[in-house]
Amino acid sequence: MREKLLDLMKNEGLKPSQLAEQLEINPAGISHILAGRNKPGFDLLQKILRRFPRINPDWLLLDSDKMYRDSEPEQSAPAAAVESSISDGLFGPTRNTPFNPPHQEPASTTSENPAPPATTPFSGTRTDVAVRRIVILYDDLTFESFTPTKR
Repeated sequence: MREKLLDLMKNEGLKPSQLAEQLEINPAGISHILAGRNKPGFDLLQKILRRFPRINPDWLLLDSDKMYRDSEPEQSAPAAAVESSISDGLFGPTRNTPFNPPHQEPASTTSENPAPPATTPFSGTRTDVAVRRIVILYDDLTFESFTPTKR
């Protein structure tokens, strides 16, 4: 993440104190991340995406090659742009997966024999794609990222 902050500051022409001011955080927070003492929390990542709506969330979180989105977000407010990208799935359009089954309308039932809700069973593994990265988000708004090694 240190390199990403350095790239962001370079491309936006900002010094660490200016970035902290724009993100409305303590300058020591940026300094600690740049020095490798701290990792950024989820709230800082949200502030970056809200303040710089052209930043590609995949670049910030998943090491995508493209730092900036291909086009300007349609909405002018930075917070609305991030909310729009999150509602579409942070990393692109939402797909039907075991974690995100397709929306199903409830079946009409009688009050005597209500039908159980339809669920998609979770198999626990997917064989059609490789795992690129695992990100764990904690309640205290911090996260950890793990990249599997090839065997």
